[in-house]
Amino acid sequence: MVKGNIVGDNIRRLRGKAGLTQEDLAFKSGLSQGYINQLESGKRRFTQKSLEMIAKGLAVPLETLFKGSASAPGSVPATAPKKYVKKRPDKKDFLDLLNVLPDEVVHHYLALLKMEKRIWEKRKT
Repeated sequence: MVKGNIVGDNIRRLRGKAGLTQEDLAFKSGLSQGYINQLESGKRRFTQKSLEMIAKGLAVPLETLFKGSASAPGSVPATAPKKYVKKRPDKKDFLDLLNVLPDEVVHHYLALLKMEKRIWEKRKT
């Protein structure tokens, strides 16, 4: 963790407090999971627009991301998220997305899913 990464530490803390994974926050904010990860770890600089999107995804005022913490510099926040557990997507969310995408996109992803299924079936044998 980068020393003095107040914004990244706050994003991680608020995300954990909300019970969100990086993927969840990425979906809610319209950013990528990798970008969220790099912001939290201090490996990437933020823009005003990206922080506005993250604040909206976390449902907090933008200035909350800049508030200092009571913990010592460079320490892990007291409310660090528990071990990452990947959740399976909700089928309703998946179907809702399919209903709004153009047919050609749906067909593309269906073909990809069928290929993934064949790969997984081969691995089982």
